[in-house]
Amino acid sequence: DVYHSYDGGLGQAQHVFLAGNGLPERWRGRRQFVVLETGFGMGLNFLTTWAAWRADPARADTLHFISCELHPFRVEDLIRIHAGWPQFAALADELHTRWPCLAPGLHRLHLDDGRVCLTLQFGDAREGLGRILARVDAFMLDGFAPQKNPDLWSARVYYTLARLAAPGATLATWSVAGEVREGLRRAGFVVKKAPGFGGKRQMLRGHYVGRPTRANPTPGASTTVPSAADSSAPGASAAGDRAADNPRADDASQTCTRHAIVIGAGVAGCSVAERLAARGWRVELIDATDRPGQGASGNHAGVLRPLPNIDDNRMSRLTRAGALYGWQHVQDLRARGLVVRAQACGVLHLARDPVQEATMRAVVAKLGLP
Repeated sequence: DVYHSYDGGLGQAQHVFLAGNGLPERWRGRRQFVVLETGFGMGLNFLTTWAAWRADPARADTLHFISCELHPFRVEDLIRIHAGWPQFAALADELHTRWPCLAPGLHRLHLDDGRVCLTLQFGDAREGLGRILARVDAFMLDGFAPQKNPDLWSARVYYTLARLAAPGATLATWSVAGEVREGLRRAGFVVKKAPGFGGKRQMLRGHYVGRPTRANPTPGASTTVPSAADSSAPGASAAGDRAADNPRADDASQTCTRHAIVIGAGVAGCSVAERLAARGWRVELIDATDRPGQGASGNHAGVLRPLPNIDDNRMSRLTRAGALYGWQHVQDLRARGLVVRAQACGVLHLARDPVQEATMRAVVAKLGLP
């Protein structure tokens, strides 16, 4: 299959996915706007959306873009691919600088001075979408053709999109296949055909009108993945107040100052305070001592590392996402001129006995991590 129309990927992104979702008009005047794409591919839809957002003086304050990809490109390949769109050179360079290692799971990238948040889910979209909590304003359905990639165009995915849809959420896709239209309708979307792009006569537009009429086929969505509105580290709990989960919840009260009190100035407390402050919160950090890191966090050094498990369970995914995000955040802080004493020197973990050694080897063999 192909990644975009033979008539031009940029034109398809603008006509089908931006205009098809009523953008840029719909994000104007909003505090934040959330987009979810079902196939990141070469990243063209993301770059096009980011560029349109930057060019709009009435844009939402923050753009959140969530995307899934089963077979992500290496950064070297993206650099070669994106050279074909020189108009996106500056944005593409920033994306390349922050492109994560190709480990499965969640990766969160802060771009454009933190005003653009790209959340990537590497792996099976059916599993990845089921773990996400968000309130999505616009869906871009852009996988390979349904007959070649049926898993991505399935009832399970459609009902998951319905679960994630914010009130008034829209969708757009180039596919007008009958099974796609019917599947979306069953999940609670109203869809209609519209003029397509280039040589494709028609495309599909739609909007969400109500909850599904039958049981959600993806129950028990994990709360270990943040809502799209949450700018904290990937894997953090999204079980906080619903205003954080719903990007629309406080659009009408943008002038209200949000205030938080954080108890404890160890690594965890300082990290929470820093992320809240980055989101515009007024934060009070309280500790029994006169300076940070005087308790268990006062060791001479700390180790930032994942805890891989042969089943790749929640703790495995959480610590992997946290370690990758943490190291990227260290680099961001250094770029701002802050002195951060940290080294990417790796971690040596020695097995205590032959049984643990066999387990460690099995984890490496099964997960295939980079």
